[in-house]
Amino acid sequence: MELSTTHYVFHYKKNSLAEKEIDQIADIQEGCYTFISGCLHADAKGRIHYHLFDTPQEVGKQYAIIHDEDDDEPCNGFALPETMSRDGTNHVYAVYSETIKCIGFHEDAHIISYSICRPDSRFISEGLAMFFDRYWWGIDNYSWTKWYIEQGKNPSVVDLLENSHFREYDCELTYPLAGAFTGYLIERFGTEKYVEFYKRCADRTAQALEQTFGISAFLLEKDFLGYMKVFDLREDIRGLMIKEFQVI
Repeated sequence: MELSTTHYVFHYKKNSLAEKEIDQIADIQEGCYTFISGCLHADAKGRIHYHLFDTPQEVGKQYAIIHDEDDDEPCNGFALPETMSRDGTNHVYAVYSETIKCIGFHEDAHIISYSICRPDSRFISEGLAMFFDRYWWGIDNYSWTKWYIEQGKNPSVVDLLENSHFREYDCELTYPLAGAFTGYLIERFGTEKYVEFYKRCADRTAQALEQTFGISAFLLEKDFLGYMKVFDLREDIRGLMIKEFQVI
C-alpha cells in the first residue's frame, strides 16, 4: 500500500501499525522535511520514498539486498540517496512497530543534506542528522557528551573526522558526540556559515573547517570542550544513564 504527500511516497503493509497510523506518520515527516529544508535552504531531488517495515530483520534484509551483502544484520533504518539507488530516486527504509518507531528527522536529514554535499566524513554527516534529532535514547546530545567527557571516554573530534577512527567506536558514543559538535558549530557560527562548510566536505574535512571558520580543527575542538564545561549534567539523567543504559 502507499500514500503520496507533498514530499513523500509512503510504502507500508496492509494491516500493519504503519497503515493504522499513516496519516500521523505523514504529518510528522512533512513537518521534519519543512524544518530541515528551511534550516539548510535545500530540498531533496524529488519525493522521498519511505518504506515502513514491522521488524529490524526486514530492514536489515533490505539493506543486504540493496548493497549486495551476505550479512543481513538487523537495523532500524537507513537512507538510500538518489545518487546510490538503482532507480535514481531517494529512499528511506525504517522500522515502525509498537516498540520501534524509526521516523523523524534523522534519515530525512541525510537525504536533504546530500543535495548540498555528500560528506566524506561520517562524523560530519551523522553529526548533522543527530543535530536535528537532538536525542539519543531519549537523552540529549550534550548530556551524553558531557557524560563521556566526565568519564574520560570521549575520543578526539579531530581523530573522528577520519572514518577509520569513527568506526573504532560504538555509535552510542560517536553519534551524540557528533551531534553535539555540530550543534556547537551552528550555535557559534550560524546556519549559513555551517552550510558553507558542509558544501566543502566532500573530502579533507579538517581543511574545510579551517577554510570556513578561520580556526584549525584542533582549536575548534579545544573551544568545543571548553563550551561543554559550561553545562551541568542533571543528576536524574546521570542516574538514568547508569540504571537504564549501564554506561559506567
